[in-house]
Amino acid sequence: MQHTAGDPLTVLVVGGAGAMGRHTVRTIAQLGSAKRLVVADLDIERAARLADEIGPVGEALALDATDPEAMRRAFAGCDVVVNTMGPFAHFGTPVLRAALQSGCDYVDIDDDWEATLEAFELDDLARANGCRAVIGIGASPGTSNLCAVLAAARLDTVEDLFTGWQLSSAVVEPEPDYPPSGNAAAAAQHWLLQCSGTIRVWEAGAPADVKPLDRVDFRFPGMGDVHAFTMGHPEAITLPRAVGGLRRCLNLQAGPTELFDQVRPVVEAYEAGRITLAEGAHLVESRPDMEGIGTDAPLPDIWALARGTRAGRPTSVAVYPHAKLPGRMGGHTGIPLALAVELLRQGRIGRVGVHTPETAIDPEDFFGLYARLTQPPAGSVDEVLTIVEEWD
Repeated sequence: MQHTAGDPLTVLVVGGAGAMGRHTVRTIAQLGSAKRLVVADLDIERAARLADEIGPVGEALALDATDPEAMRRAFAGCDVVVNTMGPFAHFGTPVLRAALQSGCDYVDIDDDWEATLEAFELDDLARANGCRAVIGIGASPGTSNLCAVLAAARLDTVEDLFTGWQLSSAVVEPEPDYPPSGNAAAAAQHWLLQCSGTIRVWEAGAPADVKPLDRVDFRFPGMGDVHAFTMGHPEAITLPRAVGGLRRCLNLQAGPTELFDQVRPVVEAYEAGRITLAEGAHLVESRPDMEGIGTDAPLPDIWALARGTRAGRPTSVAVYPHAKLPGRMGGHTGIPLALAVELLRQGRIGRVGVHTPETAIDPEDFFGLYARLTQPPAGSVDEVLTIVEEWD
């Protein structure tokens, strides 16, 4: 639908009563981005509870995201469809297609690299219908991509571009009024999938399919020598589309080496067909190490590292938020998604088609809004981000 920049939107959030969606819904309401905010969820009781919580703009809708016709009916009359419904390997493309067919703008937290490639195939549909779609605007991908843009912009040439995150921050926080649903299990299954088989990365200046859980040693500006482990994620396949000349692009996860050593046999058993994906995820979740998980590397929760040259001198630049959003994985993922809705309302995202954050969102716009929502609120972008440079 067409709307005037600045006017509140009619927004529908798919999976809005889930662990990520709740943070998105509350933040959209807090920012005043919506005149009508539909919490669409298979669990109508949870959706109604959240709709009541956010006040007069909220309404609840029972929605089955496996029913394309039901989605098109629900999306009719909406300005923006917001998708928090994982796993995106199952729900990403169908929800995006239904939104674009309905003429709606679209944002999501897609963290699946295969689903990301599928989303790009709908670019022509988005352009034909004049729709703006931004996929993967959560924590990682999302905040990580925009940190990467800022890091790369400080170099004349960029050879390596890494994004990463801490396993210790990837925990769904409990809410007494919203008993756990399938979110934690879905997250564990997604993680196991992206740690098995092959993953798409960028190596030697081209796409490459490699085995995950590979240890990568590198120097992080201000922190010294560290290491982390590869996994399948969209940043490794989308950032090379925006940053030219890259030799290597990876997404890395940090945590204790012992944990990854213990997870590898689970991955091997799943790949060999001896256990199901659900069984493997349960084994991973039930390991004692997953509670209060630590790390071998003192890396930030979300970060980006660019390595290349400036003025002919080898230079590394790290960028990461030091100011914290409320919540853990739910807040750090769901709040950036709400910021994208507000940027759509303001007309700050203007390019039609299917995009990822680095080709659709100005980092200054994003982190300017981000600063308003940290705890305590930051006064400016400079109070949100740490930027560290080192010269070899």
